[in-house]
Amino acid sequence: MTLLTQINDKAGLRFWGPVLPLLALLLAGCDPVDDDDVQDFDRGAYLAHTADNIIVPAYTEFLQRSQTLSGTLNDLTAGTINTEDIDAAREALREAYMAWQRAQLFDFGPAINRALLVTTNTFPTDTAEISEASLAPSWTGGLPGNLDSSGLPALEWLLFNGDAATTATEWNNQANGRLNHAQRLATFLTEEANAVLTGWTSEYRDTFVSSTGTEAGSSTGELLNAFNRVYEGIIRKGKLGLPNGIMTFSQTPQPDLVEAPFAAEWSVDFLAESLKACTHVYYGDDNNGTTDAIGLDDYLKSLGDVTYGEGLHDDIAAQLISAATAIASLEDPLASFVVEQQAASFEVYAELQALVVLWKVDMMSSLGVLITYQDNDGD
Repeated sequence: MTLLTQINDKAGLRFWGPVLPLLALLLAGCDPVDDDDVQDFDRGAYLAHTADNIIVPAYTEFLQRSQTLSGTLNDLTAGTINTEDIDAAREALREAYMAWQRAQLFDFGPAINRALLVTTNTFPTDTAEISEASLAPSWTGGLPGNLDSSGLPALEWLLFNGDAATTATEWNNQANGRLNHAQRLATFLTEEANAVLTGWTSEYRDTFVSSTGTEAGSSTGELLNAFNRVYEGIIRKGKLGLPNGIMTFSQTPQPDLVEAPFAAEWSVDFLAESLKACTHVYYGDDNNGTTDAIGLDDYLKSLGDVTYGEGLHDDIAAQLISAATAIASLEDPLASFVVEQQAASFEVYAELQALVVLWKVDMMSSLGVLITYQDNDGD
């Protein structure tokens, strides 16, 4: 098994080969559009705006939050740590997690070259591996064997496997290596975030903006495939569909699969922030398309007053509101909610699933962009 295959398996996003059956589905979804039909839409300007005002700022914020987290942890000294120190580190971790919800959508180019998605937020995390790694004199991040015991989830467990006083006591004990390993994890997180941002600002940004086609491998194709793949596999499925059991044959809840289970009060906020990030990408701004910023909404509107153009945009806009409202009905701890109110969580999942059809099937077909990944649970 290759490294790439192992990484894709960890993320639940393994490619299974030919996509011809999926192409048939796409072509049946709505009428595909060729370049002549969208000649009034400036893809170069769209790509430049997306790179300069959405992608690079998202990675910049994630790097800054990661640096703050790393600095907070590196300032700690075993034997002097108190509950206030742990509380400060927890807040720094939460801010880094929130920034990640905005950066995770761009899993292509520099990010996929460094496997940033899986090194940063593969969950659930393996607590036994984290304990073992803490005792090791050295640790190397990004290896296939430690993808599920690194990144933000590993730091979450180290900071939340007890109350603040208990964690302070553990971290003051140098023998267990908890503080040292948390510092190593945060350093690696920062190094990888910096490498990806540098990749964008040093060269890849210009390459991205200059590729204005829609064929496989084009910037639009890479962007939209990553957007759909992360939304479908990580946000819809990973954050809710797997924990609430709707994606299993028995529909048995799997509460241990929620994101950030040890912090307990963060899971719903992260899901809401992820959808907000998707909305930002779709509209090209944080104001639901009311500014001059170029977004996917404008791309669809450029097709005209037709079902697969303005009509599809209207459907997506309405569904984004419905999905956000549904997420707001969830309660933390999400691990308890998916068990005690499973039926209600299924209704929220249905709202998220509706966006998969609108974005992955209808929008991609309308814009003439080929799906180059394949999930294994259907649409």
